[in-house]
Amino acid sequence: MDNRTEQLADGVWRVEVGTMVNAYVLAVDGRGDGDGLAIVDTGTAGGGPRLVRSIRLLGFEPRAVREVLLTHWHRDHSGSAARFARSSAAPRVRAGVRDLPVVQGRQRRPQREAAAGDATVLGRLVGRISVPGAPVPEASALHGGARLDIAGGVLVVPAPGHTPGSLAFHLRDRGVLLAGDAVLTVPRLWRGPRALCSALSEQTTSLRRLAGLEFDVLAPGHGPPLARRARDRLAALAG
Repeated sequence: MDNRTEQLADGVWRVEVGTMVNAYVLAVDGRGDGDGLAIVDTGTAGGGPRLVRSIRLLGFEPRAVREVLLTHWHRDHSGSAARFARSSAAPRVRAGVRDLPVVQGRQRRPQREAAAGDATVLGRLVGRISVPGAPVPEASALHGGARLDIAGGVLVVPAPGHTPGSLAFHLRDRGVLLAGDAVLTVPRLWRGPRALCSALSEQTTSLRRLAGLEFDVLAPGHGPPLARRARDRLAALAG
């Protein structure tokens, strides 16, 4: 098995598609690809082939990918979504309601357009060069509170802060929380750079919401999964 791929729980695998950039592979039936696969985030535009290779190394067929679920629009997470959408697998691409215009290509400078108090001065400057990945016009909305019949059940959790439409995915039966960029674990557990956020006013509320869930493994968008006292440490970070 690829040494950048690890199993977190039944039907849940982490794939490091770039340096400290994670995607996650979920088996719909919790075992293999007989009922299809879902992937959470895709890495950068150059990370797609890496993700496809890792899916094969897991013993699965990339054409079994039925769903691409995006935690947020940033191109290090959605950069290969368009490539997957155009592939022979033709999976459905879904993103949070408030990030959907960016993923679809209808909003191209979202960080610069953030509401007052939701982005730092530096963040607005970063927004001039922080452009989204290739658009996926056919992408559809994922609503907070939705339950997906994937890997024992997935709850879609709204987690605005990093972006307005950020989502987390809670696999309660597997004891795993896929947190996107709500938190990072490199070099430690923290909220990440404020300059990359475009919904800062909602960040603390989102972290408290996530800390109230039941999970054993906190799996972020960047850095290794956190298993030791994960809920307690997230609650302390939320304040």
